[in-house]
Amino acid sequence: MLKIVVGSLRHKFAICGRFAIETEGAKLGRSLGEHFVYVARKNWPRRCISDSTGRGLNYGQTLINSIALSAEIEKAAGRQERVGIILPPSVGAALANIAVTLAGKVPVNLNYVVSRELIESAIRQCGIDCIISSRGFVEKVKGLGSLRGLVFLEDITGKIKFASKLKAYLKARFAPVEMLVKNSGELATIIFSSGSSGEPKGVMLSHRNIISNIESLRTAFRLKRDDNLCGVLPFFHSFGFTCSLWLAVISGISASYVASPLDGRLVGRSTRQNKSTILFATPTFLLSYIRRVPAYDFASLRTVVVGAEKLKKQIADSFEYKFGLRPLEGYGTTELSPVVSLNLPEELSCGICQVGYKEGTAGRPIPGVEVKVVCAESGRELPAGQSGLLMVKGPNVMLGYLNKEKETAEVLRDGWYNTGDIAGIDDEGFLTITDRLLRFSKIGGEMVPHLGVEEVYLKGLDTAEQVVAVTSVPEPRKGEELVVLYIDKAGGADKLHEIISRSNLPNMWKPRKDSYIRIESIPVLGSGKLDVTRLKKLALAAQNNSVSR
Repeated sequence: MLKIVVGSLRHKFAICGRFAIETEGAKLGRSLGEHFVYVARKNWPRRCISDSTGRGLNYGQTLINSIALSAEIEKAAGRQERVGIILPPSVGAALANIAVTLAGKVPVNLNYVVSRELIESAIRQCGIDCIISSRGFVEKVKGLGSLRGLVFLEDITGKIKFASKLKAYLKARFAPVEMLVKNSGELATIIFSSGSSGEPKGVMLSHRNIISNIESLRTAFRLKRDDNLCGVLPFFHSFGFTCSLWLAVISGISASYVASPLDGRLVGRSTRQNKSTILFATPTFLLSYIRRVPAYDFASLRTVVVGAEKLKKQIADSFEYKFGLRPLEGYGTTELSPVVSLNLPEELSCGICQVGYKEGTAGRPIPGVEVKVVCAESGRELPAGQSGLLMVKGPNVMLGYLNKEKETAEVLRDGWYNTGDIAGIDDEGFLTITDRLLRFSKIGGEMVPHLGVEEVYLKGLDTAEQVVAVTSVPEPRKGEELVVLYIDKAGGADKLHEIISRSNLPNMWKPRKDSYIRIESIPVLGSGKLDVTRLKKLALAAQNNSVSR
């Protein structure tokens, strides 16, 4: 029986009276690598991973290749505990992550779409001297080729001779699991936060963190043996690492990877050819698919889940109109491994008569995860329906930030993680994310949400595309004032000011006529999220230029 325990707005799901992973006793201590070995042996001939280059491996081949690659990685990395990986979603990237894990080392997937400065910061913070990539990929991405410590997959695999392959086969078939998976301790990976509000921090996630999240998702989705996941999310993204990589390979289903998530035609073709049934994406990616993917390419999909940013109703409506499938919004953060809540189709609600989906929300907390909403200033728990600071507790909460004890202590207290997001929970347990606390401005003592103002502009322009972005700059009299950055597609400052002037927003929320700044493009991160730091810098630069004149 599925029940929701509600008390002081703390919502906790239980499957048959207990959290799913707790029913598996013997599996509690298993690492991701151990789980994979058990699943690969059980599903030996079945397809496992493939990518858009045409390369594909079954579970047996994936295990053999990972073992052989693991031995060479040990030689290349030496005593190095952490190994960097710079590869797009692909068979090579999956093998590299599995192999590093089997070697008892910690894979750190580096974000290749951020600046060279931020990549080097991550490398420095982790103390990485060995980075796995490929020549073909490094040639395509400017600036990667000169990184210190690069080791190319082409060179590593070239060293694996027939004798090594035979040895890997015999190990894969007959060796004890303990011999195949070296103990790396509780740390499974370090994933650097998106950097949407400053320099990225290294989020340390344990094997238990990720496995607990996967068990919750398996319970929610009831995966089928013939499911195929279309993997478009990069592995440097927590959603991609947990869901596109490990969810698939330790659940016995297959995954088909596409290197570029915005290449709609390639994503569509891969989905059609592999008869993909599950797609994890972001709303930004869905916009590309709506424009570029023929309807028949997505005919096999039964579940589409989006996260990383708020799913606008217009995008959901357009996707459903074209493909006959409603995308489901979820919520999570890197620090939470990452999934916290999900909307579910009615038939996926564990066979129990209950509402699994509610328009405009991020769904209910997944099994084993507890949430509450508190007053941002006093910390007092708030009643149902009121918005406040979202706190999360569960086995998915990170170990902490790498080498940042102070920052860790600021967000973790008594097992609760402070998400920094403003949210509300209704009396049915559905979570609605209002905005990031960082995306509020305190104007004349009133908290003004940037997202709420942006939505008025987008509704007035009848678009779901992020053509405007709201931020704020200091203002001596009121504390802060709103600034609107826009691109040419928005139609100009006069049009935008007219839209906001005619709206029913409080006057305090309406930017002044001279607070509009035209920019070439809206700054976003690799996940599609707004680059809040860059927005603020652009606004401050414009303000300083205005003052100097």
